[in-house]
Amino acid sequence: MRVWTSMGEYNSSLLVHTSTMYLIFHYFSTMKYFIFILLIACLTYVNAQTNKPFQGTFHYRIDFQPHPDSVAIPYSKMTVYTNDTIVRVDSETAHLGEQNLITHLELQKYYLLLEFDSRKFAIQGYLPKDSLASAYTFKKKMGRKKIAGIKAKKVLVSASFFPTPITMWYAPSISPKYLSVLKGIKGLPLDYYVQMEDGYLHYVLESADLSPVKKDIFGIGSDYQKVTFDQFIEQTAGNVE
Repeated sequence: MRVWTSMGEYNSSLLVHTSTMYLIFHYFSTMKYFIFILLIACLTYVNAQTNKPFQGTFHYRIDFQPHPDSVAIPYSKMTVYTNDTIVRVDSETAHLGEQNLITHLELQKYYLLLEFDSRKFAIQGYLPKDSLASAYTFKKKMGRKKIAGIKAKKVLVSASFFPTPITMWYAPSISPKYLSVLKGIKGLPLDYYVQMEDGYLHYVLESADLSPVKKDIFGIGSDYQKVTFDQFIEQTAGNVE
């Protein structure tokens, strides 16, 4: 499966969210089967746009669509928590089960929490510098509505890897830095698309809780082993059939 993002083109056998969403795929070419680690969009850059400090929880539905106008097929779900400086994204894949991504926006550091072969790992890394221009262009469109109780504006999004421009919706009152999937958009994406080789993943906000998030949501349990990505490969490579 091939996925296009503003960082370029990547190959994968799974895609949960990009926040979506910039994606980092890790491919173990020396193993019998492919293993991919998917890191959320917020790993790629921190949007410089300034908004008021924000706390809350967002629950997204993810559908697969061969084309933006085609019938949606239920695919997965994604939950985003933020206290403004830290973001946690929860998702699940058939290959790696539940995954939790915790990103500290100020320290530019992240941990990807996952369980592999009955062992719990916290794969740590640092956010890459934002040095690339956006692959997207945005055209304002007339239209406003509420999505899960949040005021949203319509925008037409174009990119070289979109056959045609796609209508999406965003919240201008909330910073896009918590997802950073559409670099340059003027607010948090609430209804957006990520293109894949055989279609699109369509993310739609289903519900939102704008109350403060408990601090322990952003913690890492003592049963997780903190490792670098290279250390994770070394410790798990022999367990892949």
